[in-house]
Amino acid sequence: YVVMIFAYSVPAVFISLQLTGHFMPQTGLGGTLSGQDSVYLLTALDNVLVDLGFTQYTTNDSFTTLNMFLLTMALMIGTAGLPHVIIRFFTVPRVRDARKSAGWALVFIALLYTTAPAVGAMAMYNIINTLHPGGVGNTAEAMAYEDRPDWMRTWEDTGLLKFEHQGGDDERVYYYNPANPPDWADDVDGQGYRLENFDRDILVLANPEIANLPNWVIALVAAGGIAAALSTAAGLLLAISSAISHDLLKNVFMPNISEKRELMAGRLAMVGAILLAGYLGLNPPGFAAEVVALAFGLAAATLFPVLMMGIFYKRMNKQGAITGMLVGLFFTLLYIFIFKGFFFIPGTALLPDNADGWILGISPQGFGTIGAILNVTAALIVSKLTAPPPKEIQDLVESVRVPRADAASS
Repeated sequence: YVVMIFAYSVPAVFISLQLTGHFMPQTGLGGTLSGQDSVYLLTALDNVLVDLGFTQYTTNDSFTTLNMFLLTMALMIGTAGLPHVIIRFFTVPRVRDARKSAGWALVFIALLYTTAPAVGAMAMYNIINTLHPGGVGNTAEAMAYEDRPDWMRTWEDTGLLKFEHQGGDDERVYYYNPANPPDWADDVDGQGYRLENFDRDILVLANPEIANLPNWVIALVAAGGIAAALSTAAGLLLAISSAISHDLLKNVFMPNISEKRELMAGRLAMVGAILLAGYLGLNPPGFAAEVVALAFGLAAATLFPVLMMGIFYKRMNKQGAITGMLVGLFFTLLYIFIFKGFFFIPGTALLPDNADGWILGISPQGFGTIGAILNVTAALIVSKLTAPPPKEIQDLVESVRVPRADAASS
């Protein structure tokens, strides 16, 4: 986690200093450009994008205030319900230690979350300045294709970055919105190169090279990416395998299963999870940030509500918890599949994944909040209609809420 924090924040600090003179990317995002005290970074980015025929960076017609609220809430409560985060509480001996660990985790998560917008805005600004070093209206000084930086050549080899030659003898690269071209677009029509594809998944890895940062910073980002992927994958695989082999098989369906068979079931569950994750990695339902938002939304709609109700509502029983989780999971997955395709299979989506197709204007990424509300509603109704949990379970919940023994021992 230390490697990931440094790998993500160090390049952001360098880029923020380079563009705005601010050490903290969070303040740099709202700061002015270096040498231009009256021009704010976001204002400059909005202006150049509008000049190229795109919408303002700070404006998104599809993401209304409601959608932003639902997405933010899903990310917040989804973080608290992530399986590979929850499982870390088994590694500390006392409740006080768990609370302290959670507190520090929130600090570092907040650091990453608040750095992300700065990384996106600054990377976009740097990319446009790379393609149009003389200004977006000065076509004479557009970047020559042969003079493109090494990072572009590297990512072109992967297919995640692509330029298309339009014809003619002009070898420069012109970047603009063909659906809403600027005035000078007619002068370069059919000439030079166009940026046909820039995969957003490469943004974080390419960001240090875009900003011409030192090689050791680029290496740090690569190491952080690997560390993040391996640590997250390891935690999730452990959570999945133990949930299936121990929680489901051992505690529910096969209480007499031997430890050897339980271990084998855990390994098989892990293999299945790896194959499914591999398929989704090769056929992602969206770019990285969208997939993360969907995962957090599922955690928000299933695990977080029952965790909170299990602690703060002693009348909650297993029937209510199970029903709530199933309701949250079913409706959230169904909503996602309607727009992303059933089991993310291309061509199986029922409605277009845009603001015009979304039901009541709610995006799939933010539906986890609605799923959480449905979860709580179903769980409360079922728990009211069924027997309360045994007294020993209520006493256990009370001890979690007020850990007297732990306080005495510490």
